[in-house]
Amino acid sequence: MITAQPVDKLAGRRPDELKNIRDDKATGEGKRDALIRLVRRLAETSGTSDDDFAAIRTIGNRDAQLVDVSLAFATTVFTDVFNRINDTEIDLPAVA
Repeated sequence: MITAQPVDKLAGRRPDELKNIRDDKATGEGKRDALIRLVRRLAETSGTSDDDFAAIRTIGNRDAQLVDVSLAFATTVFTDVFNRINDTEIDLPAVA
């Protein structure tokens, strides 16, 4: 069984902020919103384009941040697939 702290505490964000992100609402922080759009595009399509990366670089995100976000996304996808294959019992708090 997996147990964890609430995601909002791990992310350093309030629950209402995370709900707004899940609901595809802007956070008011341009750099963060651009990274969120990139992750959504990764999740909803088969990839990204050079234009996607150029757009988030122009507002100040560095290549290292793009690598970090891409790695976090890939780790999340791997974990999800691994848990599905192994029928892992997940003991996390319900999303509000």
